[in-house]
Amino acid sequence: MNKTLLHLTYIITLLCYSTLLHAQASEYSAKLPVIHINGDFGYEYQTGTFSIEYTDGTKENNLSASIKWRGGTTNTDDKHKRNYTIKFTEDHGFMGMRSDNKWILDAGQADVFRLRNRIATELWGDFAAKPYYSASEPKAKSYVSGNVVEVYVNDEYMGVYCLTECLDRKQMKLKKFSAGNTIHGVLWKSSGYGCSTMTYAPASYDNTQPTMDVFEAKYPELDDLPETDYSVLWNAINFVANSSNSDFSNHVEEYFDVPVLADYYIFVQVLNALDNCGKNMYWAVYDKMADKKITPAIWDLDQTVGSHSLAQYNPNFTSPEYKTGNIIEVIGRLKVLNVNSFNQKVNDRYAELRKTHLSPESLIARYDHYYNLLKETGAAERETERWSGDSDINGLEINFDDEITYIRNWITERIKYLDEKVFNYKEPTAISNITDTTETRDSRSVYDITGKCPTPRSNDILIHNGMKTIRIR
Repeated sequence: MNKTLLHLTYIITLLCYSTLLHAQASEYSAKLPVIHINGDFGYEYQTGTFSIEYTDGTKENNLSASIKWRGGTTNTDDKHKRNYTIKFTEDHGFMGMRSDNKWILDAGQADVFRLRNRIATELWGDFAAKPYYSASEPKAKSYVSGNVVEVYVNDEYMGVYCLTECLDRKQMKLKKFSAGNTIHGVLWKSSGYGCSTMTYAPASYDNTQPTMDVFEAKYPELDDLPETDYSVLWNAINFVANSSNSDFSNHVEEYFDVPVLADYYIFVQVLNALDNCGKNMYWAVYDKMADKKITPAIWDLDQTVGSHSLAQYNPNFTSPEYKTGNIIEVIGRLKVLNVNSFNQKVNDRYAELRKTHLSPESLIARYDHYYNLLKETGAAERETERWSGDSDINGLEINFDDEITYIRNWITERIKYLDEKVFNYKEPTAISNITDTTETRDSRSVYDITGKCPTPRSNDILIHNGMKTIRIR
């Protein structure tokens, strides 16, 4: 077969495949927004177009944009379902999100459920303590909003994505640099472990370089100013790595936003977010001219809730009973030294959240919501047909029915493990504060339902050590 015929065969196959996917989409009454991007894309920004059709049929067509592939380990030559960064020439707002010129198409590439990152991000946004400067900046967010869409690249179906905001100075409401290039707010992102675990500080740093060890300067970038500033970050890491126990206990709250760290510890434990223990974190300071305290923000949470792609290294990593540990050294020292009763505060906070956002029922409902969305719109079927068995997910099968069952069971077992082994949480009993109004007796741990020591005529339902029991006569 000659090259021309091969080329024609390939084109016909793609057209048939695209037609099939469009036909499948028409079978479902519910829809997801659909995005088309067109252009010749790669590692560097290239000019292209962006179009979006909303669920009500309205459209924004052929918006001019600069588009490139994005990611770290998800952006090597052998990857297929790419993530994209999109820059418009002017600000645009989509589906109730902020108006901005820069957007991300997140492929959920390494996640067979595709939406772990989106769901975890929304969980953090719903319960996490606000940054320390939120009184001055009530709209500051340490996470990004996003919406589930389906994407076509050059008219080829690429599946389920999330269109998301960017985590940047604007999102966190950090102070801009002022006249004379005086730096105020600063933002850094960690791309690996290294000094992000805070077990050591780099010997030095160079503000004329875009990186310090595994940290990248995100604001101000060297495109903004001749120099960025790593000083506040370096000082915080050096403090954790090298301070004495007494200095750490007395001054840690001057360097770190401890209430947010406490919530981050709980968050990572609940999700078993191994890929976010130092790595895949943002750190920010609101105004270094006024305060050296840094606060974390979340990012890239696809390796959570027992995500299977880590199983190629060690299946134990994905177990709901995996001991996640103290995450980063600043949290490790807060726990070991129990600074200002940190451990009890964390347990109390977990107990509070356990009744609401972190109950198994509430957590499962989040995943069920998106499972139902993908099923009802037919996106689950199309995603499976397009990507199941691809090397991006280590050849694993995509099966949303099996995966939601796995996630439900994983969450149930994870919370049970955390209750018993990590946070010392006990379900509250229905009966509390019973007062014994009778004489002290050897059997005082046993009461009838009125709170009195039992008599031979007492009701057969008794309370023994706080638990309901039935007396057998």
